[in-house]
Amino acid sequence: MRRMRILFPGENVISIAELLEKEAPRTCETIWEVLPVEGELNHAMWSGPETYLPIDASIRIRPEHQTLHPLPGEIGFYAIDGGVLMGWPDDMAELAFFYGRGSRPSMPSGPVAMNIFARIVENFEAFQKICARIRKEGVKQLRVERAP
Repeated sequence: MRRMRILFPGENVISIAELLEKEAPRTCETIWEVLPVEGELNHAMWSGPETYLPIDASIRIRPEHQTLHPLPGEIGFYAIDGGVLMGWPDDMAELAFFYGRGSRPSMPSGPVAMNIFARIVENFEAFQKICARIRKEGVKQLRVERAP
């Protein structure tokens, strides 16, 4: 089973996620091939306990293993072409990290389905605490890479 390391370099926290290769094979393969990715982890505005990491905006993956109701610890992929939603002029792709109960991935126009492709299996509590802090403190640096 392939795994990803999720690192908060400024916080000295590392979590491990397992890819859900049976459930979301195309999403897992695409994300695996673009790793590592890094940047600013943002708190979602309309989705409840969710943080997201913008990635290469040209990445597109057909829907698979989608949900509107992710569980804490699940990781999703979402992308949309610019101009489809009012107020969203540019192409966008992201990895979404659901860290608490009641997450509902949403854009300004309402809920959106996400491809769920991984689940955090190690050190989730530390990951949750940092994500909750992002809501008040602002973005944190995050790196997602292949785990050895």
